[in-house]
Amino acid sequence: MSMKRAALLAILWSMGESLGFKIVSAAVVLLLAHIVAPDAFGLVALAQVYLAAVQIVCDQGFATALIQRAALDAEHKDSAFWANLAIGILLMVLTLFLADPLAQLFGEPKLAMVLRWYSLAPLLSSLTIVQSALAHRELRYKALALRQPAGALAGGLVGVGLALAGKGILALIAQSLVGQTVAALVLWGVVDWRPRFAFSRRHFIELFGFGINALATDAMSVIGNYADRLLLGYFFGAADVGYYSVAQRLMSIAADLVGGTAQGIVLPLFSRIRHDKERIARGLRLAQGILTMVVTPVAIGLAVVAPSLIPFAFGQRWNPSILPAQILAFGFLAYWLSFFFGNIMTALGHPQIRLRVTAARSLTQFALILVGMRQGIPGIALAVTTTQIIFYGVDLAVLRRMVPFSVPAYLSDFLKPTLAAAAMAVAVIHLESFANIDPVLLLVLKVLLGIAVYGVVLLIFARSRIYRLVTLFAEKSK
Repeated sequence: MSMKRAALLAILWSMGESLGFKIVSAAVVLLLAHIVAPDAFGLVALAQVYLAAVQIVCDQGFATALIQRAALDAEHKDSAFWANLAIGILLMVLTLFLADPLAQLFGEPKLAMVLRWYSLAPLLSSLTIVQSALAHRELRYKALALRQPAGALAGGLVGVGLALAGKGILALIAQSLVGQTVAALVLWGVVDWRPRFAFSRRHFIELFGFGINALATDAMSVIGNYADRLLLGYFFGAADVGYYSVAQRLMSIAADLVGGTAQGIVLPLFSRIRHDKERIARGLRLAQGILTMVVTPVAIGLAVVAPSLIPFAFGQRWNPSILPAQILAFGFLAYWLSFFFGNIMTALGHPQIRLRVTAARSLTQFALILVGMRQGIPGIALAVTTTQIIFYGVDLAVLRRMVPFSVPAYLSDFLKPTLAAAAMAVAVIHLESFANIDPVLLLVLKVLLGIAVYGVVLLIFARSRIYRLVTLFAEKSK
């Protein structure tokens, strides 16, 4: 089967997993936002910052090393599993020990209870790292297609049930932990590999030697990506973190659906062709052509409809989330279009370069957030967006030195989708003049009109690109 065919089939199955997961997750978030108070969302968002950090330590970069490595022995898998499990148990105990000090640091007593419950998360994560890496390495996305949706559905049912029973923040905690547990059980059911009671120091060192760069890169990403929530929680309080987290959640639902669909595919696919720079350049252009047609209208569309979407979806009390969401939409556009750059760097065997770029991005974002804090939540959103746009250019320049490709040709892929999205935005904004229309009907009309205008303009000016894309999907196995 050709690489293009393999990539597209992998994307389709991953889209099935991501679409099902995101539909269920979005529905659960919408229901919980109408029941649970903003400060509860804020406390959970703060706890998840800590969890993101400890789960990266739990991974130790082994997932990336297992996927990227050309030859993989049974000892590599066994050693990675037991090392991950040991770290997971250690982090669980450490989280229990740090729960009260962290709660005192942020001046949020309830945060201690949240962290104690979430101490189970690194343990659950450690049980699935190797299985998930092996499935991604083998492009077994058909087998994985039910994992996240099943977890999201189970967690959602428990979370909404507890919320309706008046349990508040416990509903949000249960939603996350139950979802993670069910997803882990499903993953163990579809991946037939099982660890042996064996550990090889040599194989551990081989994986850790490569994975340490991925570990450091992910750690720096957490510092940059979660500095906004940490500083909001420390200086403003849990309620403001809640408003900001809902704005981020709206973006992340779309981001994971679009970018997250392909993120786990990029590393194994490009690792297979890492010695053929010409094929990598072609793959980069292919990915760019697909992504620009999808993410550009999504980002601009979210920015345009946010004033109608957030009050309808989350309720009027979440109106402070509107402006941050509009600003973040443009930052996530830059993120979506560059998210696979780092994975290509790793696939090419340059994780240390990716680490340097990520460190520079994190430090830049942290500095800009400190400046933007004076303007509150919108200022922090602007700092995050500015960083994403700046480092889209930096990532592109760094990647250009590794893989020769035409930058003008690459950037030209933006032009037609951007023009179509601009026409869509003008048409949707014009609907605002019809002030007497019911808000729900107005939102529906905005979405339908936006899709219609974007599709028609793209069909007129980018017909050849759409034809090539359809041809790729219709390509027969070779």
